[in-house]
Amino acid sequence: MKKTLTAVLAVAATVAVAAAPAQAASAQASAPADRKAAVQRDMDALTKLSGAGAIVRVFQDGRTWTARSGTAVYGRKVPMPTNGYFRIASVTKLVVATTALRLVGEGKIDLDGTVEGYLPGALKDGDKITVRMLLQHTSGLNDDAGNEKYLVGDDALKYRYSHVETKELVRLGDEAPRRFAPGAKHSYSNTNYYLLGMLIEAVSGKPWGEQAARSLGLRDTWYPGDKVSLPNPHARGYLWTDGKPLDITRLNTTSLGAAGGLVSTTADLDRFLGRLMSGKLLKPAQLSEMLKVMPAPPGEEADGDPGLGVFRYSTTCGKKIYGHSGGVSGYASFVASTRDGRERLVLNLTQASPKFNDPGQLFKIVSSAFCG
Repeated sequence: MKKTLTAVLAVAATVAVAAAPAQAASAQASAPADRKAAVQRDMDALTKLSGAGAIVRVFQDGRTWTARSGTAVYGRKVPMPTNGYFRIASVTKLVVATTALRLVGEGKIDLDGTVEGYLPGALKDGDKITVRMLLQHTSGLNDDAGNEKYLVGDDALKYRYSHVETKELVRLGDEAPRRFAPGAKHSYSNTNYYLLGMLIEAVSGKPWGEQAARSLGLRDTWYPGDKVSLPNPHARGYLWTDGKPLDITRLNTTSLGAAGGLVSTTADLDRFLGRLMSGKLLKPAQLSEMLKVMPAPPGEEADGDPGLGVFRYSTTCGKKIYGHSGGVSGYASFVASTRDGRERLVLNLTQASPKFNDPGQLFKIVSSAFCG
């Protein structure tokens, strides 16, 4: 699973969404009314390209507002549900990282403990890869083989309704050549989070999705496992194939697991973000570790600076925001917050057209929300 928006648009499959490069700007952030107008303008431009719909929930100045554009059903005029359910894809990683760091705060996980110590035999070099490396994608683990087979290759549709064991995904990642020596640098890989899901289960004794929902107080965020349908209300997602949009709403996401399998709503993700950034979910030491970022690798500055399960992005007005992006067949999402949690955004987009191919278009909405 690549993390760039370019890759999402190129394959219309399960990849994460990246922000566009920050632009130098001296203009001050505008008033909420102006921001909302700018967001609506950018969303309308985006849905003309995507062919489907978009919904954004923004929290600013103690108030919440939403904006929506396009349609929830391709070819029909159906308003996007203001708090519909959607597949959050790699935004799942932020939830999983928070769950793991809560266990660190409880003394049940050591950030510098090894995979071998928690999951004996899971990796051929598990004694050299730490929990911290998994969280920050510095393990060197590969995920290309699993992605090509189950997510973005020619066989992806064949496995649309198939159950995929996490151990199989880890096996494929373990057998593939390492991208670099453990800890040497950063490279985004789903295999890291497949392992974190397994580790959470080993330590807590509960399925990772259940542990996340329980420990973080999530209300409308859960892991559907083999359940392929979304609860109502929801917008439909599409995959452009054979020259037309294929409704891909029904999907088994066990091939994503703890790397991208959660379902949620904009309201629940916004509440989660607010509680996370205000220090209600993690102890100060663990929140500090999460938000301590390393510089993005050369050439990947647009993807954000990686922390532990989170990325730091720069907006057009210079604000630093923390969050994560996600993309799964038919859906793209982005969540972000200022460090103090007083400004937050949750964005969901459905796709039904190959014309949506501008990597910066989605992040225009993000910068409009935070800057105007």
